[in-house]
Amino acid sequence: MSNDRAPTHDERWGDHVPWSLRYQVVFEKGDWTKFFSLLSSRLSSLFEHNEAGIRDHHHFLDRLSAESLGCFVTKKEAYDPYRQVRAFFSPEKIAKEMQEDPNNTPLRHILSRLEVLQSFLVLLPIHQKHNALPSVVRDIRRFTADTGVLLNVKGDPPTLLPLEEPLLQKEVLDRLLPRLEANFPERAADLIKAYHDLLKGVDTNTIFGNAFKALEELARQLSADPKLELTKESELRRHFPKLHGTIQVTITKLAAQRGDEGGHGRLGPDEYEIRYLLFSICNVALVLLECKEHCG
Repeated sequence: MSNDRAPTHDERWGDHVPWSLRYQVVFEKGDWTKFFSLLSSRLSSLFEHNEAGIRDHHHFLDRLSAESLGCFVTKKEAYDPYRQVRAFFSPEKIAKEMQEDPNNTPLRHILSRLEVLQSFLVLLPIHQKHNALPSVVRDIRRFTADTGVLLNVKGDPPTLLPLEEPLLQKEVLDRLLPRLEANFPERAADLIKAYHDLLKGVDTNTIFGNAFKALEELARQLSADPKLELTKESELRRHFPKLHGTIQVTITKLAAQRGDEGGHGRLGPDEYEIRYLLFSICNVALVLLECKEHCG
């Protein structure tokens, strides 16, 4: 009998398709040990102090086991509920399971915790008497921002999502960052920081300015011209002669968004605009890398 699970469009999943079937996570980024340490303490406190007013803690954990498809296993005879939750998410327990994994698939132990976390977010609004959900979501988002873990929480009910959208992860994180880190690690770190600053709520003018500065520094390194300015099409043509004219115009228009050239003191881009601008910056970085690689 095959162990393959049903595809995501199978209606039998109901309203909760397993998290691991929907998303991929970049595990190489962020301090996962600190993230799970913070998460373990925060979620267990809901039970230790009855913060959410859940009437029957053992029943909630039984539901959590079912909702997570067995990723979380209740142990009524061994631990109080808050100790079970604290132990399950503790980085020490995760590290031990990863080291002892007989199938040599250590990352599945992190995925199982994310599956349980998503199930937790689904069940909490149903079982809570006091509305602790906004506080929990706020803290999880702060944990991801502080530790650099590439996750976010959005929607109603809250959904755990890779940072940012799947397309962004595939096109930018999977393609651009490995290439940057191989030869331009500082630029990779700059772009990662831009997305983390977005999650933290940093001023969007600052986010864009820092991200574009990283792009310009990359262009200078690729061209070996430390004074290259991306506002000047003539310089782009000189250093990247094979670059299509439309792309050159796109780059100079992006450059014009910085400081007084574009904003004139206006408010920074909104949440959707800054995502588009960051995506554009990363795409231009990919184009410049490929242009130099294939065209010299």
